[in-house]
Amino acid sequence: MADAAAEAITKDAPSLLQWLTGGSTTSTVALLLCVLFGAYAAYIITNEPERDGTHAPVNEEDDEEPPRDFTPKQLREFDGKDEDTPLYVAVKGDVFDVSEARSFYGPGGGYALFAGRDASKCLATMSLEEVDLDQPIDGLNHGEREHLDEWHFKFKELKGYPILGRLATPPSTKVISRAELLERGTGTCAPSPGRCCAEHLIGVRGNVYDVGYGGVGFYGAGCSYHLFCGKDASRALAKMSFKPEDVDRGWPDLGDLDEKEVKILDDWEKLFARKYPVVARLREADE
Repeated sequence: MADAAAEAITKDAPSLLQWLTGGSTTSTVALLLCVLFGAYAAYIITNEPERDGTHAPVNEEDDEEPPRDFTPKQLREFDGKDEDTPLYVAVKGDVFDVSEARSFYGPGGGYALFAGRDASKCLATMSLEEVDLDQPIDGLNHGEREHLDEWHFKFKELKGYPILGRLATPPSTKVISRAELLERGTGTCAPSPGRCCAEHLIGVRGNVYDVGYGGVGFYGAGCSYHLFCGKDASRALAKMSFKPEDVDRGWPDLGDLDEKEVKILDDWEKLFARKYPVVARLREADE
């Protein structure tokens, strides 16, 4: 169908383009290229093949991971650049696992641009431009919103791609007290709008990380590390301790740590910085 459309456009192009460009050869070629590219982009955007079976469907008997939140930075890790890396695409805030269509969303595929990204605006506007990735959709017109809704329905209902969670941007960093850290950070509050998980906040050397972005399986209720939520866990992490006197006595009171404990804390801090977003800074001394 795409070849026939392109052939028809090319066949009728001379007379139409001559009229549009006043006979200018340069203008004719430029306009023809724009028309052909537009036809190709529209074809790619609106013609996704069926699942290719490159990856076996998830066994329904397997334990499914609970929904989680992704930051845009975390989502970028799931770009399918190698065979062992899953392929995730965000549409209207939902994060879909499209690994089963690897030949289309993986390297070299027609939708490879969307891998590990928020493709909402691209799908709404039928764009294959990288500049339209990870963009807000507040400014879409009525027709573009309808088009985006159709794509979301296609991903969710027609294709049945698993929804793994939500794409959410962490709040801007601000200074908070230890009382606010405890009040907000234990995972018992309602999730913020657009998120599926409540805040799970842990302080490490004064930086407050929200481990609700992918770490609920380790730090959520019932997990061993849950007692760190709502606290600055620097001392407990350095000493690898669950003792209340270590959990409750955190940063900046760390001057008595030995060299080995400081190295352990350094490693924990690097791990948190790599995996989770900083959402606040802990006030050094509460007034």
